[in-house]
Amino acid sequence: MIGRILQAVIDECKALPIDGVGTIILKTDYRSSNLESYAMPLLLLDLMEAPESGQYIGALTRMDYIFALNSYNYEPNSGCDPDGGYSTSLLNIIDTIRRHFSYGVWITSEMTDILNSYGFRFTLGGLTPADPLEADGLIMGYKVVFDSISFDVETNDVAPSTAVLEDVIDLNGHRIS
Repeated sequence: MIGRILQAVIDECKALPIDGVGTIILKTDYRSSNLESYAMPLLLLDLMEAPESGQYIGALTRMDYIFALNSYNYEPNSGCDPDGGYSTSLLNIIDTIRRHFSYGVWITSEMTDILNSYGFRFTLGGLTPADPLEADGLIMGYKVVFDSISFDVETNDVAPSTAVLEDVIDLNGHRIS
């Protein structure tokens, strides 16, 4: 389930009309040794813990994943912060992603498929500076965080009944027609 969801989110990011976005990859796939091969700006998708996940009667599992999209570039500090700060131009990329995933109007069929298969939804969780990376000359932008909810229907052990109701007996043992 999560592999299918992650791929759908990455494909949706790649389909967005974002000016100048170079590379979009999972944060776990990022390697500082490969930094020169990444087209900039760089977006890293991070899947974070799902502490609120649970299971309902009948075994249906609810998964509450947290997604974060971090932005990076080689740009100078356009915010003119004397301490180096964050590149404010990277906020434009994050704004496009924030708006798109908040609306929930999907470009790719994969996002529609996970909506229909798992009831997958995003809700905005916040905007913070991007996670630091070990790389010389790389400017951190921002990250947008989304909470999500989905249902793993493959764990659902409840099936519609095909039995026909013929008699109803109330609590006192009387037949109700």
